Amino acid sequence: MRGTPLKTAILVLALASFALSWPGQDGTLPLSPGAGIFLMLSDIHFDPFPDPAIMERLGANLRAGCQAPGPQSFSQYKSDTNYTLLKSTLDYAAATAAKDHRRYDYVIITGDFLAHEFDSRYQQCVAGDEEAYRKFASDTIIFVSNLVREAFPGVPVFAALGNNDSDQGDYEMPSGPFRTSVSHNWSAGWGNLSLPARSKATRSFVMAGYYAVPHPTVPGTELIILNTNFWTSADTQACSETDPDPGGQFGWLAEELGKVKRAKRTATLIMHIPPGINTAESVGPGEPALLWTDRCTEKFMAEMNDFPRVVREIYAGHIHRDDFRLLKDRAGKPLCPVHIVPAVSPVYGNNPAVEIGWYDRSNGELTNYALLYLDLGTQNPIWATEYVFAQAYGYPRLSHTVLEDLSRRIHAGNPSSGVGKQYSSYYAAGAKSSLTPEKWGKYACAQTETTISSFGKCANAAAAQEH
Repeated sequence: MRGTPLKTAILVLALASFALSWPGQDGTLPLSPGAGIFLMLSDIHFDPFPDPAIMERLGANLRAGCQAPGPQSFSQYKSDTNYTLLKSTLDYAAATAAKDHRRYDYVIITGDFLAHEFDSRYQQCVAGDEEAYRKFASDTIIFVSNLVREAFPGVPVFAALGNNDSDQGDYEMPSGPFRTSVSHNWSAGWGNLSLPARSKATRSFVMAGYYAVPHPTVPGTELIILNTNFWTSADTQACSETDPDPGGQFGWLAEELGKVKRAKRTATLIMHIPPGINTAESVGPGEPALLWTDRCTEKFMAEMNDFPRVVREIYAGHIHRDDFRLLKDRAGKPLCPVHIVPAVSPVYGNNPAVEIGWYDRSNGELTNYALLYLDLGTQNPIWATEYVFAQAYGYPRLSHTVLEDLSRRIHAGNPSSGVGKQYSSYYAAGAKSSLTPEKWGKYACAQTETTISSFGKCANAAAAQEH
């Protein structure tokens, strides 16, 4: 790769990052017997356009005015992820584990590899034809995937498609050639799968962007990676009478969960867009909004209720914040937690962040996690540990009941003190939080309510208590 100043800048930034200690209280990894660690990444939103050297590696020539001269510093707030930030993120995550002689058992990426407005930036800066753009978009995802695998050699990587990960536009289904190209690359990083399991997963990904594979370390557990772009509220017809099962995904999911249940196994779901309330559009004075259509949300919750204790947990991204959801069963009791992974991209005013998860190797359950972040608000940003869940909130380990109790405490609190203040400060990975007192009740309600009606009742009750 050309550009010695760029490589020098990255090396300096990486070395500065590596001086920091592991997130345990004594500087070591607090790993109990039977536990393993894995890495969680989300919303990378890689932007190659300002960097001529990266564009050259991707086989595209930049037009004048589309490049940033000289070495690059980290991406700043309101910008997507440049190469310097991405490389530093991966290097720090790798060094954090290596420092304590640990190795990640696997990596999950909950979608959105490509920068926002990727297609319009391409036309502005390159202006290739449709086929050239398709190849450039898929090659960019492959470039990012390869960087991840190079940072964690031999570690299986499982990724979901985000709404930006398409050659057909935001929230649109990628073309067949795009899916084929990406699946060929991703399947090479799935670890030691049997040939039948790999072939089956590749076929379903090429068909519609979803797939299922055995958990790399936990016997009796399946990883089911969904394409939630099919269910998004951006498509008003999703799950309607004209399109009752977009992409055949609900039918496929029911079949996969049925197999898991009959075999007395369990499943973990990985997706980009989580179910429930779109907080960005629901905390103001207007009508609340869902992230999926109400029909798709209802169908999904029905399937989750049909397979209680089969789906242990869900991982998602999309909202660029450190958060969680707790899905309820038909009786209103906790059914399944949704762990929402914060974003690497600082485009929405958050600090770049990744998470290290501790999990029980006997059943795959997430038991604890640490959030690593880069505070862009400081003069010389360096990576650090913002918090470790169990230490920060005072619970021995994560569980359904713990999240139920934590959500109650958050709901009853405020962003100025106690648990509420902690949650608020972590929400955007140490950046300025949007969790203001007047919006607090609605944000808290979004943690546990997945329908417009239940959210409205919860928010009205919270507002009445404030007065």
